[in-house]
Amino acid sequence: MTSHPPASSTPSPSSTASPTPTPSPSPTIDLDLWSDFVCAHCYYGTRRVTNAIAAQPDPGVFRLRWRSFELDPRPAGQRPTGDLYDYLARFNGSREAGRAAMEMIGAIATADGLPFDADAARPGNTVDAHRLIHLAGEDGRQTEVAQRFYAAYWTEGLPIAEHTALLEVAEEAGLDPARAREVLAGDAFTAEVAEDQELAMSIGIMGVPTVVVAGRWALSAGMPLDTLSEQLKRMTAEALEA
Repeated sequence: MTSHPPASSTPSPSSTASPTPTPSPSPTIDLDLWSDFVCAHCYYGTRRVTNAIAAQPDPGVFRLRWRSFELDPRPAGQRPTGDLYDYLARFNGSREAGRAAMEMIGAIATADGLPFDADAARPGNTVDAHRLIHLAGEDGRQTEVAQRFYAAYWTEGLPIAEHTALLEVAEEAGLDPARAREVLAGDAFTAEVAEDQELAMSIGIMGVPTVVVAGRWALSAGMPLDTLSEQLKRMTAEALEA
């Protein structure tokens, strides 16, 4: 008769190994950035936000969401004609006052390393540009497309309301041209643009650029970069401790 060794009472290594703990999800701090492409302060202010993020100890903790804000939502037929200074005269009192304001803003942008040419700007309704930013969010390319729109408008004379021009610039920034054409041909993301503006009003945002940190604190994105970076660092620490 064949004998068999007694069964071992020692558990196998696999039965004694501790289960691998499930890693905790990495914390995320939401940054909601409201701006409009025809807003000169937004041109340098939004860039200060992305620079402030890059200056943080852990930039990867942030999720930046570009929110829509239309300074002038009127369609083309209801808007004043003329160049940027004709348009600004309605708010600044004269073409000369509007030009002086742009020169002041241009000096700030230039000091931040951004080219600026207000003479090239061609005012227009920005709803379609904002719709494309929502499309870009599906591919995680909001920042690339938004920054390209800003540069094209404030330095290259991008007619912000014209679909052909928008499509060309969006494609340069990596947006799928076929999908972008489809969006502009219909009303996709129109509701999202409106929702962003309704949300801004509901939380008291009346001007741009404004960035909301962790849904709790609103900051003017036009403040000096060092100040913005310090405020963001402090608020991030508070949000992570909560």
